[in-house]
Amino acid sequence: MSIPAANISSDRRHFFMSSAQLEALEKREELERDPVRQKLGDPLRTGGRILGFELFDNDKAALALGNHLARVADLETKSCSKPATKHAGPVTSVAVLDRSYTVDGSRIALSASWDKTVRLWPVDNARHTLAVLVGHSDFVKCVVAHPSLPLVYTGSADKTIMIWKLPELADTLTTNRDEGSPMELRPFKTIKGQHTGQIHALCLDSITASVLYSSGSDASVRAWDAQTGDALPGKGDRLDEWYIPRGQHKTNIVDIKVTETELWTASADGTAVGWDLETQSADMVLSHKSDVTAVLPIPQAGVVVTGTHNGDIYVWRTSAGSPEIIREIHAHTDDITCLKAAGRMFYSASLDETLRVWDIMDVVKFQGGLDYIPPELAELKSNTNADRVEVSGNKNQDKSNSNNNPSSSALTEEEERELAELMSDLDDM
Repeated sequence: MSIPAANISSDRRHFFMSSAQLEALEKREELERDPVRQKLGDPLRTGGRILGFELFDNDKAALALGNHLARVADLETKSCSKPATKHAGPVTSVAVLDRSYTVDGSRIALSASWDKTVRLWPVDNARHTLAVLVGHSDFVKCVVAHPSLPLVYTGSADKTIMIWKLPELADTLTTNRDEGSPMELRPFKTIKGQHTGQIHALCLDSITASVLYSSGSDASVRAWDAQTGDALPGKGDRLDEWYIPRGQHKTNIVDIKVTETELWTASADGTAVGWDLETQSADMVLSHKSDVTAVLPIPQAGVVVTGTHNGDIYVWRTSAGSPEIIREIHAHTDDITCLKAAGRMFYSASLDETLRVWDIMDVVKFQGGLDYIPPELAELKSNTNADRVEVSGNKNQDKSNSNNNPSSSALTEEEERELAELMSDLDDM
């Protein structure tokens, strides 16, 4: 058995790192100095590793950060609010309640944490905790809010899913304000025994929010009535319950997204899979060279976006039968943790502490090759590459550019027309 090379760095940060870990860190720091990466996606720098985020009010995002904080970011000014909700462990997930459920005119956010709790707080004053959801016996990995009802769903490393009914009137959450202690709430329903591993992801169906889907380390997907918590009946040959067993995925399913007709899963086995909601069968498999950490179907554009463990983003054309990568985005320098869309824009968050934004129409229609570099940054990239060639003495063309084949991913005139029709729905949102 080979012994890992010793780390002889004099930097105190590196004392407990192997040589391989140190090499990876140095490579990441080099990428972070890349002037093109510093500008790609107009990054919002959060000062903490982003484990999750939720978009709301068109120009705001609630952030779940690894430094034990949950806070609000302004997407227009690229700034984070100074008041923050403080947990006793990393914040893993956030959600925002319906705009009709407010306290003193402020919308209410939820933050889930390794400290086994979920906190409710007004987005206008994140430092003030309104209530604490208590019941899980291990890390809370995900939280989802119902879009129109005062219902909250949480998944945990304790292998359970909990459904919480909030007070009918949001003002009730301020009952204990004078005492200075937040209201403590217990779950309405606990779902346990079906999943045999940690719950990593929850998602409500995108049409009626009447079905809750769950997945986790047991590599299965299950479905539940969103109001009662009862297992959803199966269809066809599976009349007992709706269920996608372990098999197609070999290990952790870390993300789920649902469209009108499909469910998409992302897994540490290096694949993202599209499933038929009626038959629970795999319709499409997108294979990657590293763990897939996030997935985002955008059916209006005929594409699926995936994020990976190494920080890369891939845009797959899925509307023409066999899936094809039409664009790669190399902007982040660490794991992609979350992908979400709002209208024609989609956002990517990473452990590199940045939240970036992309116009899906610009990305899909890009004519410059597989590697997405918008025109306004193309000159900067060329200058950077020229500088590197001069410094190294290597006069060869940059390898990443030479490998690009613009004609392989360019859209035909017919595809341009089809895309314009598909994207019109997004422009109206």
